[in-house]
Formats: sequence, C-alpha cells, structure tokens
Amino acid sequence: MRLTCLVDDSSGISNPFLSISKIPGNFLAEHGLSLLVETDQGKRVLLDAGSSEGTFVHNLNLLGLRPKDIDLVFISHGHYDHLGALPLLLREGIPVHTHPLTFQGRRFVEASGVRKEIGPSDELLSLLKEHPPSYDDRPKELANGVSTTGEVFRRTDFERPSSFHREQNGELVPDLVMEEQALCLSTRHGLVVLTGCGHPGVVNILSQVRMHTGRKLLMAAGGFHLGKADANLLLRTVDGMKQAGLEKVAPMHCTGFAATKLFSDRFPGFLLLGAGCSMEL
Repeated sequence: MRLTCLVDDSSGISNPFLSISKIPGNFLAEHGLSLLVETDQGKRVLLDAGSSEGTFVHNLNLLGLRPKDIDLVFISHGHYDHLGALPLLLREGIPVHTHPLTFQGRRFVEASGVRKEIGPSDELLSLLKEHPPSYDDRPKELANGVSTTGEVFRRTDFERPSSFHREQNGELVPDLVMEEQALCLSTRHGLVVLTGCGHPGVVNILSQVRMHTGRKLLMAAGGFHLGKADANLLLRTVDGMKQAGLEKVAPMHCTGFAATKLFSDRFPGFLLLGAGCSMEL
C-alpha cells in the first residue's frame, strides 16, 4: 500500500532515511488537504480534495494521473479546504462517500471578530443533487484494507472544536463538526489512521480506532487542527497520541508550526510529509 500527499499547506521534500520519496515536479501548496491511497490490489482511494480545482489537477498531473483514474473519494467533513476539486470529481462520475451531515447547512468560522463562510459552494451543492454520494455514519470498508472510522465519539475533556457555527432552522448554532470521520489503512505492521482536520480530536479518533479494532496503531497522518491550541492542549494531545502506541506521526495541513515542532521533539518516528511526498506503508 502506498500513501501520497496530493495537496497540503506545504510542498514536501524527500527523506531517503525515512523512506519518503518526492515525486519529480513543481508541486503546488495551498491551505487544504488531499491524500491518495493506492492499495495492493491497485485501487486508488482519495481522502478529501484540497481547496481548489487548479492545485488539485496540477498536482495530480505530476503523478501521471487524471481525475478518472481515481476509484473513489472519501470526504472527511464539509469544510471548503477539503472540497475544492470535488465538483470536478463528481462530474467525472467518481463515487463519493461521506457522513450524512457533511453537506447539511451553511458553515461558518469566526476569527478576529469576522465571520467567514467555509462550507460547500453553491456549485457543489447543485452537483450533489445530480450525483448523490453514499452516506454513512458507521464504520465501512471502502476497499480492501481501507475503512472509515464511523462517526467519532467525543471522550476526552480537552478536545473541543471552537469558533465554528452551522446554520440550523435559520439560526446559527455551535458546530462540533460531528460529521468528521477518518480513514484506517490496514498494513502488515499495524493500522495507519488518516485524518482530514481532526476536529473531533485526534486522541478521540485514535481511541475509537483502538477500541473498535483491537489492533496495533502504527501511524497517524493528516491534519490535527492544533494551529491555535494553547500549551496545555498541545501537551495533552501529544501525550495522548504517545499513549496510543503510535510509532510514527505525520502532522500536516492545519496542525500548526508549534504543534509540529513538539511532535518532532517527542516522536522518534516523526515524519514531515508535504505535497508530492510518497511512502510505502
């Protein structure tokens, strides 16, 4: 099984000592995430679609692939930085899987007193009516060795999404991003957990995977949403991930510099992945 970072906030570099290769070409970076999983049976499963069609297509071309070469798409949650190329993929007829709440209601974030809409575009909502996804909030196998976590139960007392709102019945209500799910990849060395943003809390996600599978956790990779976390939250998150028994951790996208630095200090198996980076699992 191979994992390739198609879109991330940074463009990565190779590291032969950690078996990370960098595909040739000038990969573009943007605030978004898209990870490509290629199974041993040749299936291509995409986690999320970045924040723009242009960056997605440019980077996909550098892999020597076209949108129609993707077998299925899993959307972790309904924020714009994970939905950018989804209209293109829907038009190509690629099957899409996600939670029933992913595209429900307008979504907002507040920063410095300014409210910004961050949900799906009108174009995407229109296309979803013509090409409805497969919705499920339970764990589901998407391809051999690739499964969803199902809706994540919130167990910790320190992982709480903040500043998010959702439109419901004409009013804005707090949005806990209940729809966000992660992917689990089954490898011969253990499970690899891929997160979109980790809004439910990456420790919650890992705890749920351990409880449902009973299997060893090898690696967590993706967005951990710690960019604005205080020192207490950072330390408790890193400690919780270490207690989960992870050997490797690859913080990406919305994790933030301070958290990424802390992971690099605390995890011998720290990996720095960016757009264009690829590794065998």
